[in-house]
Amino acid sequence: MSREKRDFGFCIDSELTELVKKNVVSALIKAFATCYSLYEEGKVKYVSEFSRRASLALVKSFTCENAKHLIEQASKYLEALYNEMSNIFSAVFAVNFTLTTRLSIYTRNPFMPLEIAISWDPVLNLPYIPSSSLKGAVRAWLELSGYTVIDGVSLSDVFGSSPKEEAKQVSLVVFSDAYPVGCVDKLIEPDVISPHYVGDSIAEVDVNPVPLVFPTLAPGTTMRFILALNYGLSKEKKVLDPKKAVKIAELVLKALERGIGAKTNVGYGRVKSVIVKSIAKQQQPSN
Repeated sequence: MSREKRDFGFCIDSELTELVKKNVVSALIKAFATCYSLYEEGKVKYVSEFSRRASLALVKSFTCENAKHLIEQASKYLEALYNEMSNIFSAVFAVNFTLTTRLSIYTRNPFMPLEIAISWDPVLNLPYIPSSSLKGAVRAWLELSGYTVIDGVSLSDVFGSSPKEEAKQVSLVVFSDAYPVGCVDKLIEPDVISPHYVGDSIAEVDVNPVPLVFPTLAPGTTMRFILALNYGLSKEKKVLDPKKAVKIAELVLKALERGIGAKTNVGYGRVKSVIVKSIAKQQQPSN
């Protein structure tokens, strides 16, 4: 066997070619397990080197041109989702937001063997933003901004009970996951963090820290999600109407532009958002 084929770095690069044609989550897990058998303990940590090579493989493979068919499938899925939700909910908004800076966001499930992972949908095979992250970011901004009511409707009525509240209440607002529907040049961009050591037990100059390379969503990427609202939990108790639904949607856009995902305090996750399609039904008369 040649030296190249015995090298774990060569193994990783070989396993992670043309990722856009593979299931990314499965391919990364398989490569991580397969190539570890060739790794020998040394200065380079396996996880760090795997993360670096995997991030660069994602960048190379997921150009806008290469991922065009996947992005089109995501657009079709969101269009179908909008139509179905329009039959169920009182008001529905299709929201686009375009990244003006890199976005870093991850989730524990599905697992990706990277030091700093990125949320990845194993079905649509694209990076995405979980609905819980969108809803959490919006609610957190509203609470920090001092909102307790929106047009006379309490935040708990709109977003449901917070974890701190004893009484549990269902949310009137529903967020879908957000998926890419457009990009400029590349969908994924690599970023780097250099570890820092603090305290008296170790000096950073003595440890020769290895920079961590990880994938982020590239600036210029346009994401879309569906925002839906019910006017009430029953016909007997209607707390929202078309005007209030639009006001809530406008506040959602305002909140998202304050930042989404991790590291927003240092400029990550900045977006420009717009409602591209909407329907707000008139109040149905009570029986």
